[in-house]
Amino acid sequence: MAKKEIVQITPEGLKLLTVLNYSSIAEINGFYGKEVYFTEGFNSEILCLFQALGNVGAFARNKDLDSDINCIIVSNIIINNPDSELYISFVAELQDKLNQNNSPYRRIKIFSEDQLIWYIENRAKTTNDSQLSDLIKKYKGTFKLPTQLQLL
Repeated sequence: MAKKEIVQITPEGLKLLTVLNYSSIAEINGFYGKEVYFTEGFNSEILCLFQALGNVGAFARNKDLDSDINCIIVSNIIINNPDSELYISFVAELQDKLNQNNSPYRRIKIFSEDQLIWYIENRAKTTNDSQLSDLIKKYKGTFKLPTQLQLL
């Protein structure tokens, strides 16, 4: 009988995973036809990102991290603040899901907020898509300073 592998998520491991997933984004055909889940902690108008992903064929949401999800977009606040309550609760939930028997969550690709923005900006530039460019500009234009509550 094979020994069950238990997943432990570390801040460095999470960052490495996002880099590796981002470098292979072309292999998974971008976000077309994918169910995309957004974590908590986005510090701007998240609906712009939902619309941008919708424009490239994805289905975005920030509720119900279930087994239908193909990709997770982790907010910069979670990635950059591993001591925060948001990071701790996200990692605990994801570890629980990854460590289930025959977990369907192990096939999920994880990207950071910055990587999503880079992908959309690059796609808008290469396809000359002014709508995607406008959505990203609007998103970036609504950045707010992090509040103490978000960092806890």
